Amino acid sequence: MAINQSQRKKYFEARGAGFSIAQSAQKARISEATAYRIEKAAKALTADEGLDSSARDYREAKAQNKLEGPKKYDDLSDEAKLALEDFAYFRRRYFGRISTPWQEEAGEALVELLESPDKEYVVMNMPPGSGKTTLLHDITCWIICRNRSVRLLTGSATMSLAQRNLMRVRRSLERVIPEVADDMLKARGQAVDAESTLALDFGRFKPLEKELWTKEAFIVQQPEEAGAISEKEPTLSAYGMDSGFIGGRFDGCFWDDLVDPRKVRSAEQREAMEDWYQDVAETRLEPAGMLALIGQRLAPDDLYRFALDMIQPFDDEEDELSEEEIESLRKNKKYKHLLYKAHYEEKCEPDHTHKKSAPAYPEGCLLDPRRLPWREVSNLMSNRGERFAVVYQQQDLALDEVLVRNEWVYGHGDSPGCIDHDRDRWQLPAGLNPSDCLVVATADPSPTQYWSIQCWVYHPESEQRFLVDHIRQKMEAPEFLEYNYNEGRYTGIMEDWQHLSESVGFPIQTWIIEQNAAQRFMLQYEHFKRWRQLRGVEVIPHSTNTNKADPNYGVTTISQHWRFGRVRLMGKGEGKVRAMKLIDEVTRYPHGRTDDCVMAEWFFEWNIPNIHIPKSIAVRSWRPNWVKQANLNPLR
Repeated sequence: MAINQSQRKKYFEARGAGFSIAQSAQKARISEATAYRIEKAAKALTADEGLDSSARDYREAKAQNKLEGPKKYDDLSDEAKLALEDFAYFRRRYFGRISTPWQEEAGEALVELLESPDKEYVVMNMPPGSGKTTLLHDITCWIICRNRSVRLLTGSATMSLAQRNLMRVRRSLERVIPEVADDMLKARGQAVDAESTLALDFGRFKPLEKELWTKEAFIVQQPEEAGAISEKEPTLSAYGMDSGFIGGRFDGCFWDDLVDPRKVRSAEQREAMEDWYQDVAETRLEPAGMLALIGQRLAPDDLYRFALDMIQPFDDEEDELSEEEIESLRKNKKYKHLLYKAHYEEKCEPDHTHKKSAPAYPEGCLLDPRRLPWREVSNLMSNRGERFAVVYQQQDLALDEVLVRNEWVYGHGDSPGCIDHDRDRWQLPAGLNPSDCLVVATADPSPTQYWSIQCWVYHPESEQRFLVDHIRQKMEAPEFLEYNYNEGRYTGIMEDWQHLSESVGFPIQTWIIEQNAAQRFMLQYEHFKRWRQLRGVEVIPHSTNTNKADPNYGVTTISQHWRFGRVRLMGKGEGKVRAMKLIDEVTRYPHGRTDDCVMAEWFFEWNIPNIHIPKSIAVRSWRPNWVKQANLNPLR
């Protein structure tokens, strides 16, 4: 009796679900004799050729049922023992992949950090197209084979992507038939046929209880001495940023492609992601766990940069350390950085070739000559230089592309630096006479975004400008200045700062406020005019439309004051925190996400010549003696 493809599929689906030959034949509406012939033909086939997906699933299900439980280390074959130690051999034996040096290095580095007794954080950046997601899958499988009791999290921007990564790992653990490599990859020398499977070499991974093997999480089969599997936490769990609450704690958290460029286009979205990352993603880690943030850079100020700028928390209980050791610990970075670039210029020597057969990094200059060939790399370098530097080279920005360099701020090299480490908010250096200074406050308001309000003390003789306070936050115009008719008093930051400046001995003399677009109406309020008359201060409206890009008077002119240390910032207590907002912007402008802090400083610099008139120094011209005497006695 001839059967069609639909009947054949239904039969094998039933067999895979556990039904007998007779029951499966009935469901497929074929005779039992035909079913036995199908069974015999399927058993005769030793390769996957000629088998449809349902037949392969059935064949694998039967092989799964014959698998023995988890094997002890002493019972493993020599090849399996070697695979547990050698990541490159592990990938080749079970997945048929030919590893490049950077992939071997990355896999071994992540596993070493995972097995460290300390809590570890790492950012791993690599260019797109380098095989990062496949590498992460292989690392996850390697970790599970080395330790079945491990608890891992695979996370991504969406739950669907995280589930896809989990399902891929799950299929690899289930597989009982070695993978056959693609013919094209074989011809290129990038892959070979796998020699075995994880389940065959290490014993069953898929438990008999189906409810512990889902698309959101699964628990691998544990050794008998480890206890009941139902009492274990998931071996691998999938979570996305859109999953809501993340329960459980993990030994290893792998966040892959967490940064979605479509969802971080505004400053609010990026800061919301940073808050979520700190409040949710980082808090799921066990004390001796490892968190890895993995992906390619997308912008100079993306989440990867945010994580790399974090400072290592310091344990104050380390009383036996010296002050120098404590200070060095406070400056340590929280995240380690595994950085892989598409092209290493320092290794690009004249006698090296850029062919696809050329050796890969670290021997050659290309990270992966086959996946990222020189033709593609050179094309990006020539036509999309800035994108190539960030996305493929994992760089922030070239030094000549930012307004202020970091070494100017912190005093590295020959730079004098701009930070007063002994000065907090509303403090001036000892010996500086406030009566010799000009005190100016600036404000860059916004109806929907962040405000930046700064107070500067300018010393004309030394040309130093001291930042004494800085507020950057979202706010409405009444929070800046408002008149409460019920209480008969003014409220807001302008009023508070004016009183505060008078109490510390250097009252604010001038306020400079941007008046573009929606901010123009604020200066026309009646209560604003009355406050200005009552306090006796000058209020200067500033417009940025025509002057911002001026090469002689525009925003770029402030960089020289930072370069030569004429900008002095608070470096102590709360003042240090507030000054960092300005530092973050000036060291990333014009490629940063916001520029309100930069604009507020520029308002001050632009208006200094109009506010302060330097004292003229009279220089006597030469005159002969007889002229001097005639002037002394005009009657002669």
